[in-house]
Amino acid sequence: MKKIFPLLICVLTSAIAAAGQEINQVDPAKVFEMTKAPSTYLVDLRIAAEYHLVGHPPMAFNVPLSFWSETEQSFISNPNFIDDLMSRFKPEDTLLFICRAGGRSLRAAQAALKAGFTKSVNVVQGFEGEKDENGRPTKGGWKNAGLPYTYAIDPALSYSPKK
Repeated sequence: MKKIFPLLICVLTSAIAAAGQEINQVDPAKVFEMTKAPSTYLVDLRIAAEYHLVGHPPMAFNVPLSFWSETEQSFISNPNFIDDLMSRFKPEDTLLFICRAGGRSLRAAQAALKAGFTKSVNVVQGFEGEKDENGRPTKGGWKNAGLPYTYAIDPALSYSPKK
């Protein structure tokens, strides 16, 4: 019991610190510069179809936060999301989360922080940006900032489910 108590205090202190920590909100241009630093990774949370067909930053790892379910005709959460992150990245790495417009990436950054990834960042406006008055994503975002993107698939960066 004497050995468990200090460990429990340490775990609880870390959890409380993470709970109070705010997620950094960074614009795509700054994120692009950040990806050049060691142990810093851009994580694209979109489903495979978005990643492949809409395009993605060339250095982005695809780790979907959710999947499309044909039977349910809706998105379902990736139950292995945190495990997928842990299998690719270290808790001390800087993870820059990007999605279509910034909503999923904020949720992912919060979940990663809670799981022990202490340097979790949300890419505001995401890959495509916010929609204009005509419903087109033309406001902000990675693509609209003129940052590099590709449709080419690098197997080392593409999502592959755990077996």
